[in-house]
Amino acid sequence: MVHNNQKGSALPSNAASKEQLRKVFFDCDIDDNSILTKEEIKNAFDRFGSVFPGFRASRALKHVDKNKDGCISLEELDDLIEYAHKRGYINIS
Repeated sequence: MVHNNQKGSALPSNAASKEQLRKVFFDCDIDDNSILTKEEIKNAFDRFGSVFPGFRASRALKHVDKNKDGCISLEELDDLIEYAHKRGYINIS
């Protein structure tokens, strides 16, 4: 289930923590190279319960991929986690 967090509204009390989100992102790093590809990010958003995980992965990359290489490095990971956290996902599987 996904909580649609409106701008300015509080996150639901049962929203996933940043630590939980970080774990899922690391779990989705299939090749264990500490770089998340769009497909790995899509898999993470799918695990979060996103209705359109491919779209969400594209939007995340647009917002947090500072060097525009199409991947998320460890230096960009905190921004990705913050992006996901603000969306208020409550179903972390």
